[in-house]
Amino acid sequence: MKRVWGVIAVFFFISTASARLEKYFKYAGVYPERVRIQSEGGISSPQMLTREGVLYRKPGARATVLVCHGFMCSVADVKFLRSLFDKYNVMFFDFRAHGEHADKQCCTFGRDEAYDVKAAVDFIRSDRELSALPLISYAFSMGAVSCMNAQARFGGLFDCAVWDCPFESTEDLLARSISNLEFSFMGQQFALPGRRFLKKFAYNQYVQEVLKWLLKTVANIDAAQIPTRVVPLDNVAAAQKVFVPTFYITCKKDAKAPPAAVRRLYEATSGFKRLWITNGRHHFDSFFYDPDVYAYRVSHFIEKFLNKQCSGDSTVVRPREKIVVDGDIWGEASI
Repeated sequence: MKRVWGVIAVFFFISTASARLEKYFKYAGVYPERVRIQSEGGISSPQMLTREGVLYRKPGARATVLVCHGFMCSVADVKFLRSLFDKYNVMFFDFRAHGEHADKQCCTFGRDEAYDVKAAVDFIRSDRELSALPLISYAFSMGAVSCMNAQARFGGLFDCAVWDCPFESTEDLLARSISNLEFSFMGQQFALPGRRFLKKFAYNQYVQEVLKWLLKTVANIDAAQIPTRVVPLDNVAAAQKVFVPTFYITCKKDAKAPPAAVRRLYEATSGFKRLWITNGRHHFDSFFYDPDVYAYRVSHFIEKFLNKQCSGDSTVVRPREKIVVDGDIWGEASI
């Protein structure tokens, strides 16, 4: 019996040591560098904004990945995503009104955040080492929308993109949020009165204050934590100006960026593209629902791009367009 326990102990020690060594070699030579970028203010600020970030350089990297977070997140919340890109240089930064030094700043759900993306890309392109490498965008939710609009507005920022759960427009996002507002009375659910009025005047600054309060009280969405100004933003129109290889991802049960919404963006995008609809349970849940498959799919797409298998030339890789929907139990169905 002692021998059995001894074997188990040795096996456990070897497994633990191997995992630590693997992690060590995986990130060997990678050190975080604090970075600071200067972003144009836009409609949300009359002044230039200073944003903080962190850069991880990987010796021998074939590319650099710029990771952009979503609404009510920060660099500190999303650093775990670096594990998806252990082969590459990775840079994170805080959007305006998020993370460090966010006083007197305002979030616009992607409109002015495009300037933050542009500033981050300018920083990367100004670096002698990084500028020689392809630049890949990985972003989710508001971050994906910001990158999409930056790519469309300024052109040529990214060479490849992986965008998880972007919404098609602020108008549609607000309409869905308002339509889902309900309250409970005596055990019954009722639609909130006045939803048509809220939808019609959703961009009015006074109505937006009421809407924030309702979202916090009724829908448990605390938008009041981040100073916010929602302005019209047509992301489908922006997607029409995206021509780089693009991988869209969303969840079947995503109420904020449902499959139909992300599919509109996918269809508007030109060039080599993929859409993956996962069994995720809510907004930005594809990674957490199945981290291994998510990591494989994202890595596989990036490697295809780096190996020049995502060329605009249809003779290189076929098909240039593909939608994959995960099965309810296991497996997938291509449509």
